[in-house]
Amino acid sequence: MLNRFKTILVAVAIITCVATTASAQDFSFSTPSGQTMNLSSMRGNVVVLLFSGVQDPQRREGLKALETLAERYQGKEVKFWWVSVNPASELTNDQLKALAGNAASISVLRDANQAAFKRFSGKQAQLPTIVVLDRQGNPFGQPRGGFNPNSDFINDLASIVDILLQRK
Repeated sequence: MLNRFKTILVAVAIITCVATTASAQDFSFSTPSGQTMNLSSMRGNVVVLLFSGVQDPQRREGLKALETLAERYQGKEVKFWWVSVNPASELTNDQLKALAGNAASISVLRDANQAAFKRFSGKQAQLPTIVVLDRQGNPFGQPRGGFNPNSDFINDLASIVDILLQRK
């Protein structure tokens, strides 16, 4: 009986370790200027990632909503990133900058091989997908696929960010 208990305890410890490692997995992105940026470098901040691309008809509305949120949380420990899922062969760095437009409060990244998008988007990947990460880099709640301009999207997302900012 004691051996069985030990086996179960070890199994639970291994599963917990693997699950924690997977949820806080690090990903590399590239910036339009060609630099590499790792997700782990954002730890300590709440992070909002908006995965989108040229093929996403809701790209402009999503960017506008993200910019509104970024302005609301200016000066706080929150990072807002628009993440293109298009590789450089489909979209040059200059085109990527142009797509982001004048959204100065939002940083632009590229997930060229879509590794982070696939990991965070859930079972049914769709564009846009919004993912909120806690200060340790773990996803908070389910990813939000699609963008409904008639919903109270900004305040819904803000309530999640507020919860995570209160946690230390």
